[in-house]
Amino acid sequence: MKKSILLTLLVISALFKAQKNQFIELKSGIKDKSHIAQSLTLLDKREDKFIGIVSHRKEPYEIKFEKDDLEKLFSDWFSENNKDKGNTPYFLILEYLKVSDIPTERTLTGHLEMRISTFLKRKDHYYFLKKSMISKDYPQKDHAYITRVIAARISSEIANIVKDSYSEQGLDIAVSESDLSNYEKIISEQLPVYSQPLIDGVYKDYKSFAEQKPDKELTIRKNKDGVIKGVKRLDGYDNLSKDVFAIVDNGIAYKKTPVNIIEMEKGSDGYFITASEEEIFPQSNTAVYAGVGGAIGGLVVSVIDVAATKIRKQNAKYYRVEIDRLTGEYILPENFGKSR
Repeated sequence: MKKSILLTLLVISALFKAQKNQFIELKSGIKDKSHIAQSLTLLDKREDKFIGIVSHRKEPYEIKFEKDDLEKLFSDWFSENNKDKGNTPYFLILEYLKVSDIPTERTLTGHLEMRISTFLKRKDHYYFLKKSMISKDYPQKDHAYITRVIAARISSEIANIVKDSYSEQGLDIAVSESDLSNYEKIISEQLPVYSQPLIDGVYKDYKSFAEQKPDKELTIRKNKDGVIKGVKRLDGYDNLSKDVFAIVDNGIAYKKTPVNIIEMEKGSDGYFITASEEEIFPQSNTAVYAGVGGAIGGLVVSVIDVAATKIRKQNAKYYRVEIDRLTGEYILPENFGKSR
């Protein structure tokens, strides 16, 4: 009996020794060219610190950071890239990070799930800047070395959100350190777009929409029947810019897509639209959408038009696409037709 137990322990020990590692290396540049950032601190909010195992040619590799002391690792990474520092502390919250093997008919597919966010700190309060969520499969047939690809993706995604955060204005709602684990609910409940009646007007980005601050130089353009036809400047010229996030008319919000505008509905988790893949990710701007209307001032004939609505419903498959409460980005459903 003792020999059997000893043999089992030796086998387990041998397996652990044979386990190979694929390190996530923080090598990308994260220089703050404006010299605003004072520091970068990692707040690891993961319940389970073990990232996971992915196989390369059926050989398991544990994905892990290159050092165990993550707070020092990230702090040193920032310092190496920023010799001239400012006065604003930045924080990166690691909310979730998991990798795994997904069995397929003949092989294994690597899978990555990741959720990270950034904040800056002023007077003991945190202010949300950006958020990144990834859910992606890595088939063997598409990648020669899946473990390296996944580790590199994790590293690049972290670097990108840090660099983008330097120029992000963020939402002007303070969150205490004790509330960081529940920041999304706390912030969204205080945003005017969720707590107050909507203000009519044109919104150039999600931040202005969330804070209900319509653009002062733009207005909605309608035809004689009151149908929305586009956006124009107050001086009468059509606005040719594509930088329009949404329109609010008579208290109803409409989301601008590359080919039309679609009414935004409000659910328990925030706003969503019912849209097709072609409306969100159009393949081209050709006559495919001629039935909905041609481009006018960066927008097209509104789908409020009854005839256009019928054409929409007849010619495509539609999905419930949620709007992220803090970023305004699309949250695509799992069965969405577009490859992510």
